[in-house]
Amino acid sequence: MRVRRSLLAVAGLVFAANLASAQSPGLTITWAEDDGNPRTFDPRVTQSRHESQLIIQVFDTLIASDENNNYSPGLARSWELAGDGMSITLKLRDDVTFHDGTKFDAEAVKFNFDSIRDPKLGSRAAIDILGPYAGSDVIGPYEIKVRYTRPYAPAVASLSQNELSPVSPTAVRLLGDGGFGAAPVGTGPFKFVNWERGKQVVLDRYEPYNWAPGFTKHKGPSKVARVIHRSIPDASTRVAALERGEVDITDFTPILDVRRLGQDRRYKTMLAPASGLPFGILLNSQRGVFQDIRVRQAFMHGFDRKALTDDMYFGLIEPAYGPLSKTTVGYWPEAEKYYPYDPGKATQLLEAAGWKMGPGGIRAKDGQPLTTTWQVLAVVLPEVGVAAQADLKKIGFDVKVETITAPRWDELVFTNANEINPLRWISADPSLLEIQFHSRNIPEPGRFRFNLGRLSDPALDKLLEQGAGEIDPVKRNAVYADAQKRIMDAAVWFPIHNQVNPIAYRANRTGYRFARAQWTVRFYEVEEVK
Repeated sequence: MRVRRSLLAVAGLVFAANLASAQSPGLTITWAEDDGNPRTFDPRVTQSRHESQLIIQVFDTLIASDENNNYSPGLARSWELAGDGMSITLKLRDDVTFHDGTKFDAEAVKFNFDSIRDPKLGSRAAIDILGPYAGSDVIGPYEIKVRYTRPYAPAVASLSQNELSPVSPTAVRLLGDGGFGAAPVGTGPFKFVNWERGKQVVLDRYEPYNWAPGFTKHKGPSKVARVIHRSIPDASTRVAALERGEVDITDFTPILDVRRLGQDRRYKTMLAPASGLPFGILLNSQRGVFQDIRVRQAFMHGFDRKALTDDMYFGLIEPAYGPLSKTTVGYWPEAEKYYPYDPGKATQLLEAAGWKMGPGGIRAKDGQPLTTTWQVLAVVLPEVGVAAQADLKKIGFDVKVETITAPRWDELVFTNANEINPLRWISADPSLLEIQFHSRNIPEPGRFRFNLGRLSDPALDKLLEQGAGEIDPVKRNAVYADAQKRIMDAAVWFPIHNQVNPIAYRANRTGYRFARAQWTVRFYEVEEVK
């Protein structure tokens, strides 16, 4: 009952503004989203790019980042990273309001960061992106100093990420953390109206908006009056809705349709690679057959990622070879030499590990078959696992593909029952490698973390911490090169392809902008084609 009253209170705060926006002329943009079951739209909590697609419309970042990862003023007019990397000082805009009418200021930023550090919140991504946070000092109403427990070179990059977008302290206090995720209140160009779970979320233009990021050409309120964020999990249904004019832009469009629609003057497409961790799989080194590094190496040598990528994506998406995509600062090219497709080498490794070919072409050892399970959320490309089965069967693996729900994934991770874990992670900075490979991020019961390979390597931990604290870019790249080498040598990570989001949209609109470091599309500057 308390949450319901709080929801009504927030609704009362923004009702008049919502009514004005709904009555104002302007465009409606309907986005077709491939995730049918979002859980939260709280940037402090989510780690989902599906949820971030809506979050980027509702919230602003402190430092803005464009499609080329160039930085410009956002909610912070300027910033200064201390020479020792131990703090960053932000001078904030003084003309910004949250959608509930409350003032954005330094206290709101401090509230945001302090709340992320609270274990009760259950942050999955922001907690890592915030880095070694020690606290915030409010210098003045619109100036704040963020302190770190150790040098933190990615401070600027982290403050450009969606996950650290300031939330309204007033709304959080009214709704509680759970209620806020269902009725988010930010400072962005669009404000939350309602959420019909499993169907759609509606946003309206925020009329007072006059603090667009520095990289935008348009200023002031958006020409888009309403955004409808529709959940359409089936890819063919999304494309059909686009062609019928029911939606304006589609998420994760099948590559064949991208090719076809790209040749039709009524449509345009985007196929921009994201920065960060490419799409790949983490093999759990503390469970089952993958406890033996030779089995992990054989699995990788037996998987023809280039053929799979060419077959599934018709050469429009490149294979990936390391822990970082080529578009990410600090990319180490030597990773491209690791784990080429070599069934002969894979066979040698399995034989040396004691796995002998058995009935039905499946290897066995001590009476146990070489069986493993590829567990995957429906929105994380289960078809890749299906395509990989044939390759791996040739060398004696029995790979089962299981499409699971988010709660089931949580259960598997908490109980160390996950085996093959598809993952991608979008970030502008190589420090993201701490999230997937530092031993502090090995999951524990009730503590979801993303070192799903459960790699524990003190030398790698030290390198990752050193890289995050190194201010000099040349030295920093050298440290991350060593870190990437250790990750590849450990054979817990098998990269498959560079991560892209194939987008198709109706050509009667222009101004969609891809946010590479967030892997989302911004609608703020969309307008009718003249």
